[in-house]
Amino acid sequence: MSSSVEQLKAAMPAQTSTKPQPVQTATPAADIMAQLGDLLKLKEELETAKKVQAAVKATAPAKKEIDWSTITEKDIINMSVDIPVIDQEVPAYMDVHLLDKSYVARWVNKMPERLGVCLASGYSYVTKEDMDPLFPIVLNFDTEHHYSCGDVVCLRIPKSRYYPAIRANHIKTMAIHGKNQVLRETGRALNKAGEEQLLDQIHKGGMTVYEPSNMDGTEISKELFAGI
Repeated sequence: MSSSVEQLKAAMPAQTSTKPQPVQTATPAADIMAQLGDLLKLKEELETAKKVQAAVKATAPAKKEIDWSTITEKDIINMSVDIPVIDQEVPAYMDVHLLDKSYVARWVNKMPERLGVCLASGYSYVTKEDMDPLFPIVLNFDTEHHYSCGDVVCLRIPKSRYYPAIRANHIKTMAIHGKNQVLRETGRALNKAGEEQLLDQIHKGGMTVYEPSNMDGTEISKELFAGI
């Protein structure tokens, strides 16, 4: 019996210890050395990339300078001729920047019937001294020292006179066409353009801020700016 027990014990595998082993943690010094190694490797890669870029730039052919004295209009459509493409934008040459910000500048037609009404309503001619020196004067002053362009001349009017007059006519228009409709259409127009641009376009009769079924743009402009 004892021999059988001994044989059974001999056949069983030896028991191993299940005691957990301590986790090996990296020391702070080892972490620093590892990060330093990564930085040095990154620096080497950057230096290599710079050398490759310099080599490519050195081998690239130099761009030939255009001899504009030999270029003609026919060369514009000849795609074999190297002509740069440049978008030409029309400058805002009629923008006016006044030195006194309490005034508003407006372009007014030179027709005597229009010009006379404006001058009698508080407008005055814009002179060179009225211009803000921080902005260039694009157009020229005419022989009468007026800042003009074609059939229009630049006038100025105090905001204290101009804005209240617009407010009065705006209230009058709301009484005629309905407050909600006027506010809705005016707000819609203001979202598309700034206040100054909107007033300028309405003033010129170039924008309709109400439904065409009620009144066209010309009649609205006359009503809004009557007496201004």
